Amino acid sequence: MLGAIISLVFVGASWTLVGVVMGAAPKKKLDPAVVQLTGAVISFSVALMLLLFTNVGVLPFRDLFWCGLAYFSAGAINCIMQILMSNAMQKGPNGIIWAVIQSAMIFPFMLGILFFNVEPRLIRFAGLFSILLSLLLSGVCKQNNFQHGSWKMLTFISFLLTGVTQTLVSLPSYFESSQAVTPVFRTMCLALGVLFMSFGRIVTIRKEISLKANLTSKWLWIFSLSLQFFGLFFAIKLQYPSMDALAKHGAGSLAYPLLVGSCVVGFSLYSIFFLKEKVTPLQWGALVSCLAGIILICL
Repeated sequence: MLGAIISLVFVGASWTLVGVVMGAAPKKKLDPAVVQLTGAVISFSVALMLLLFTNVGVLPFRDLFWCGLAYFSAGAINCIMQILMSNAMQKGPNGIIWAVIQSAMIFPFMLGILFFNVEPRLIRFAGLFSILLSLLLSGVCKQNNFQHGSWKMLTFISFLLTGVTQTLVSLPSYFESSQAVTPVFRTMCLALGVLFMSFGRIVTIRKEISLKANLTSKWLWIFSLSLQFFGLFFAIKLQYPSMDALAKHGAGSLAYPLLVGSCVVGFSLYSIFFLKEKVTPLQWGALVSCLAGIILICL
């Protein structure tokens, strides 16, 4: 179980790159939907090739269908969320927006406790409270030089969509039949959902963007390949197997708090040292509170 916890911390830290890319893409004159589409094509193609050469065993169609549908839906919803998040990051404080959106981890956390008999230990609730406190502290920090209010609704909608996405990704791990579904198949279905939604988005706004300029930009391929390298490797080798391992030990609800806590810390450091966003004592307190929450929720 310790190995699963450590693996999820590494995966969560790598998620920082998603926030970095979604915040930076518009500044490089790239549409977030195009970044997601190219990434999804890469991810789907690699997963499909791996699936063809992987012994997945014989599983009932029903198990494959429901597990695949959950991941496909999660990918489609996450695509919408990332587009909205990218828009919000052009108008507001990146660090706070990222932290608030990631607080949606309370959805899968409570799912495990309410419906799948995950032990509601007091110290885990203390860890959850500590993480939520860090998000609250981030939210009340005084902000300067931002378009007040214009980013808040986008952030709130992204928060809700993230909660649905994380719940859908967590759900199959609670069922023994779905645990037998290979991580490669899950990754392929997730990528297919992103591909479907991002393609629909591009078709809708095709008159507003220059596909040629986007596709010939070196930044598009730097962003897409970077995201998919970590996304594919960590998802297949670390994330899904670790989520299944925690679920088998009755601790499935810990997966997303671990992932989210790690990526919040990573993105906070990025915002401070690279984006040079002004750091207040409350923000430092938020970072410490988040780190404390990660430790407590793992005990």
